[in-house]
Amino acid sequence: MSGLNGRGVTHDPSERLSYNLFAEITEPRPNAERAQAKMKDICLQCHTPPLVDRVYKEGAAVVEATNEKVLAAKAIMDSLKADGLLSPDAFSQTIQFTYFDLWHYYGRTAKHAAFMGGADYVQWHGNYPILQHMVELKEQAAQIRKENGK
Repeated sequence: MSGLNGRGVTHDPSERLSYNLFAEITEPRPNAERAQAKMKDICLQCHTPPLVDRVYKEGAAVVEATNEKVLAAKAIMDSLKADGLLSPDAFSQTIQFTYFDLWHYYGRTAKHAAFMGGADYVQWHGNYPILQHMVELKEQAAQIRKENGK
């Protein structure tokens, strides 16, 4: 799509990405404004400016809301780690899988879908499982603390 209407063809879509959506906590990429302008230029080849602006506004809101959810879960994990209740071996406790799935799969799904107009994926394949995993994470953290007298 990068070559639409005489735009320069590229096989590097990252030059048009304004967020590090892959990350646990998403932040803007270096040169985010320039990258976003390039991506919007591509989007505007088929879509109207109000639609493109709305998608970006809603996408940014989803990134912010998802970051807040992930940060809340991360705080639980950091607290367990600070209290010496998490194994240093990755993926050796159920709670480590729960947290990883929460941010890595469901959080990233919600954030990516927001910029692709995938409301169903934002909600039912992103936010809903994040909420479900947060409940599980809290229960697992409470159980770990109980088992260790903390």
